[in-house]
Amino acid sequence: MTGPQTKLDREQFAELFPFHFVVDREMRIIDAGDVLLRICPGITIGSPLANAFSLFLLASPTLHIDREYLIKHKSTLFVFKSSSSDLMLRLQLVILGDPERYIFLGSPWVRNPTELKALHLVLKDFALHDSTVDLLQLVQTTSTSLHDAKQLALRLELNRNELKELVDTANAPILTIDLLGKVRDWNQTTERLTGFSKADAVGKQFVEDFVNEESQQGVRKLLDGSLEGVKNARLEVMLNTRDDRKLLVIFSASPRHDALGKVTAAILVGHDITELDEYRTTLENRVADRTSELSLANAELSRVMRSKDDFLSAMSHELRTPLNAILGLSESLCEGVYGGLTDRQSKSINTIAESGHHLLSLINDLLDIAKIGAGKMELEQSTDSVEDVCQSSMRFVAELASKKKLRMSLVIDPNGPVVHADQRRLKQILVNLLSNAVKFTFEGGSVTLETKCHLERNVMEFSVVDSGIGIAPQDLERLFSPFTQLDSKLSRQYAGTGLGLSLVLRLAELQGGTVSVKSEVGVGSRFTVALPWKSSTSDIATNDHAQDQHATEFSAHESGPLILIADDNESNLLTVGDYLRAHDFRVIEARNGLEAVKTVRTRKPSLVLMDVQMPIMDGIDAIENLRGDMSLAAMPILALTSRAMVGDGERCIQAGANDYLSKPVNLKQLVQTIRNHLNVGPPK
Repeated sequence: MTGPQTKLDREQFAELFPFHFVVDREMRIIDAGDVLLRICPGITIGSPLANAFSLFLLASPTLHIDREYLIKHKSTLFVFKSSSSDLMLRLQLVILGDPERYIFLGSPWVRNPTELKALHLVLKDFALHDSTVDLLQLVQTTSTSLHDAKQLALRLELNRNELKELVDTANAPILTIDLLGKVRDWNQTTERLTGFSKADAVGKQFVEDFVNEESQQGVRKLLDGSLEGVKNARLEVMLNTRDDRKLLVIFSASPRHDALGKVTAAILVGHDITELDEYRTTLENRVADRTSELSLANAELSRVMRSKDDFLSAMSHELRTPLNAILGLSESLCEGVYGGLTDRQSKSINTIAESGHHLLSLINDLLDIAKIGAGKMELEQSTDSVEDVCQSSMRFVAELASKKKLRMSLVIDPNGPVVHADQRRLKQILVNLLSNAVKFTFEGGSVTLETKCHLERNVMEFSVVDSGIGIAPQDLERLFSPFTQLDSKLSRQYAGTGLGLSLVLRLAELQGGTVSVKSEVGVGSRFTVALPWKSSTSDIATNDHAQDQHATEFSAHESGPLILIADDNESNLLTVGDYLRAHDFRVIEARNGLEAVKTVRTRKPSLVLMDVQMPIMDGIDAIENLRGDMSLAAMPILALTSRAMVGDGERCIQAGANDYLSKPVNLKQLVQTIRNHLNVGPPK
């Protein structure tokens, strides 16, 4: 261990001989290499050699080991078999005199990679001498083993050369960068792509000399990470070329280790993506052009739709002028203002009047649909008797029902004697449904109008039930589409434009309600309109001013966060509002997007719950309007909608909402989401 000019400490000695161990005169182990201690748990310092190993010569399975035996056989190659694992060691003995010690130097007897893995060994566990594997691992005491070692060394050299050739000719840029950032290796593909030869590159600073300035910072981080042991990090790098071409390469960087496991360099393996990047740029330009085209097309479509609505509105109003004259003159003629009429003349004039009234109803339907589509339909809410509304609606169809000998009946739920709604629009809904029921019910059938008040849900239902022809299941999906007749043959049995049910749906939704249908062919149909309902009238708005005033606050907790609920559905307002108040929030309400925007700017709430589908201004437009005000940029907005189609959430987020929840909303989850966005906990 001690030479004339060099002295090795224990750490240096262990690096040279990681599998050594030392025995004293009493055959106790007094020292061992770190690798040996790791892979052979039976070895403990101070224990007898016999407890840790079973020693045997190649020719004898059992031997008694003592000091005299070791001195006598000091030139012998010993083989040790571990008593606690499958480890076998081939060792040579060195005897020191003062103090007397017996040092065994060697390496594991490993014949294939499987055994290496089974012993939990890696290559860096072995000592290296002259850039070859541990000589004690390779060199045997016989000439045959020496020959094998030479053959193995030759094969290693051949493999090394083959690997070098493979790297050099690989169809990918491969280069090696040392710890100082200099190029150590530069294969042929890198030469071809950059135009710089290996002689031009080796020894040069890779980043400064060969990386485009816009990529240099990223490459430095990539190399630093790789030299610290990070494997397979990836980065797109713009390289310089001799002819100043654009060259974009995506590199994967990994550390390169020496025999002792120390990182000595970074290996970069790349792939030329220059053409892919050019295609990506071209594609982005094409997408941008197409997006611009679609924007123009959408703008044109919006203009056409506005023009259509304006045209329908203008034409509907214009048609009323001559129609008023037709109806007025018909009525005057029937009353004999211009002289007496024969029975035949009276019958003809009555036909003109009936046709005129039918035409007027069609014009009114067209005008109402145009108003709703343009967002110009205004509601005039009031309180009225449910029975009066229903009786009035049934009188409109009484004459036609009588001609068909239909049994007409009315069933009123006593729990809901009054209704809060736009009475004219509610009658319009019921008259449309009753007219359809009478039209599509055979002579002698029945039509019933019934109401049901759901106190627990604050909903009033109006159902029209008939014993008519019914509707096939495949036709239900298009039942409420405008200008749609289920009987579309050239010679139809039932007249009509197909506007009635579309208008019913839009008028119901405009008042925060819904429409549903159950039907069976040959049995009949049930159409149900559900509208928000309250037992008192204090919170019902009757005009725009009242709607603004309706955004009032109800809470016993004056210090809680102020929440604005924007929803046109009364039952939703009541349910969510009461739940939030019960959890120490102050609540104000708005029933359309425009009202919500006004209320936010005057009351400055802590957070807004914004329904997406609302009249006058929808939730998406309201969110975009609020986000255009920089003073409201920090206010959280949660979008609520009954629609859960793919893309709805992204539309809300793109408009500026902080989060998106689909109805029916879990109220506990809603409260927790609100607290998360306001960064407040539950009340103490």
